[in-house]
Amino acid sequence: MFCPCCGECAKESWKYCLNCGTTLPVVQDESDDEATIAISSLDIQDESESEDGIYQRPSGAEATTTNEVTEEYEDYELGSDFIDDLKVISDTETEEYRRILKETGYTALREKLEETINGWKKIKINIAVTGESGTGKSSFINSIRGLMADDPGAAEVSAVETTMKPTAYDHPDNPNLQVWDLPGIGTLNFTRENYLQEVDLNRFDFVLLLSSSRFKENDIWLAKEIFKLKPNFNLFFVRTKIDDDLRSSQKGRRKLQTAEDMHALQQEVRDNARLNLLKGEISNADIYLVDNHDTAAFDFGTIFSKLIQKVSRIKREAMIMSLTGVTNEVVQRELAILKSRISLVSKTAAVAAVFANTGTNKYPAEIDVLLKECRFYRSQLGLNLESLQIIANRLEIDFEKLLAKLAMKSHIYVDSEDRFAMYYRVVKKIEPKLWHTLPIIGDMLKVKAYQKQCAFLMKSFLDICAKETHDLQMHMTMALEGSDN
Repeated sequence: MFCPCCGECAKESWKYCLNCGTTLPVVQDESDDEATIAISSLDIQDESESEDGIYQRPSGAEATTTNEVTEEYEDYELGSDFIDDLKVISDTETEEYRRILKETGYTALREKLEETINGWKKIKINIAVTGESGTGKSSFINSIRGLMADDPGAAEVSAVETTMKPTAYDHPDNPNLQVWDLPGIGTLNFTRENYLQEVDLNRFDFVLLLSSSRFKENDIWLAKEIFKLKPNFNLFFVRTKIDDDLRSSQKGRRKLQTAEDMHALQQEVRDNARLNLLKGEISNADIYLVDNHDTAAFDFGTIFSKLIQKVSRIKREAMIMSLTGVTNEVVQRELAILKSRISLVSKTAAVAAVFANTGTNKYPAEIDVLLKECRFYRSQLGLNLESLQIIANRLEIDFEKLLAKLAMKSHIYVDSEDRFAMYYRVVKKIEPKLWHTLPIIGDMLKVKAYQKQCAFLMKSFLDICAKETHDLQMHMTMALEGSDN
C-alpha cells in the first residue's frame, strides 16, 4: 500500500507513514495490560536482586540456532513487520560501538547516540511575528512556545507596544527554534523607509502578520513589500482574538448562538479579511483565525501544519519535534519520528547491555538508555506533568481531576528506575542463552538479541504514549466544546 499523503510505500500493518507521519488506513489495537497490572501493584521488591542488591539477569533455556531467537518474536502483538523493519546492528557496528565503549567509556557512547538522534536540535529555524500593538503578538508567541504569560522566559504581555527592537524568544525545548517579536510599522523608530532594513526579513523562514480587526494600510504595505522581495515567501495572515468576536456577538442576545451561528460568524470574519486584502491588491491570501491563548482551537492547528509543510525538508524534523503535542497532525508526525529512533537507540542499549561495565550499579546499563528515551517520549508528546499542568490551566480544569480522568499509566513505568526495571522484566521477550557465551560470535548474537528486546520495549511504551496522547486530545476537545462533565 502507499501513503495517501506523500505516496511513500508502506506496509499494511503500519499505523503511520514513516516518511510524513500521516495516519494510514489500517490500525492495530495494541495493549499492555499484563505489564500495567504488574507494575501498578508493585512494591519494588525485585525478586531478581541478589543479596548484595545487584540486579541479576534471568537465565534462559539453551538454544542451538539463531532461528530460535527470531521465532520467539513471531507472536508479538506488534506484528512481525516490526522486527523485519528493525535495522539490526551489524557486526562492524558492534565492533565500533565496543571500541568507543572500551576506549572512552560509557559516557562517550551516550554522547555519540545523542549526537546521532538529536541532530535536529542543531537546525536553526526563525519565525517572525509582526503586527500593530494590541493584536496579541506576545500571547501568540507564548502559545507557540507552549508557555503561559507568567512562565519563566515568556514574552511580556501588554496592551501597548512594548517591542522596541526585534526580540528573539527561544523555544523551551529547542533553543535553535526562535520566535521573533518584531515591532509594528509606523512607530517612531520603525517607519516604512527603514523597516525592512532594520528587521532584516531575509533571516526568517516565516513571517506571521497579525491583526485583531482588519489588516490595515501598514500591514498591506508590508505584505506587498515582502512579496516584491520574495514572491513565494512564507507569509501568513493571522486574524487574532476570534474568541473575543464570538463572545461579543453573543452579548445583547436572549438566545444562545448555535454552533452553526458561530461557524457563520467565523466565515464572515475570514471573508471580510480576505476582501480587505484583495482591495490592497493581495489575492489568494489564506486567513487563519486564532484564539491567542488556545492552540487547540480554531486555526492554530492549521498554522502548525502549514509551518511543517512549507519549511524546507532539512528543517522539517526540527520543526515537528519542537512543536510538542499541539495538534493531532503534529502528534502523528512526531510518533513517526520517535518510532524511527528505535533502531539507533536499541543498538546503543544492546551494546551497553553486553559490554558496559556497570560495576556496582543496581541495574544493567541498558536500563539507563531505555529509561531516558521513554521519558523523552512522554515529554515530546506533552504527557509530562509540566505540560499537563499548562493544559489544565488553559482549560480551567483542576489538575488532579484532569489526571484522574485521563487515567494514564505510562508515568507508572518511568516514575523511578526501580519501577522501570520491573517494567523491563515484564515486557522482555527474549533471554540470554547459553550459546551466547561462545567466543566472538556469542557476543555478536547476544547484542542482536538484546537489540530486539530493547526495541520491543520502546515500541510497546511508545504505543502506550500514543494512546494516552489521543485520549488527552479527545478530552481537550470535549472540554472546549463543553461536553466533558
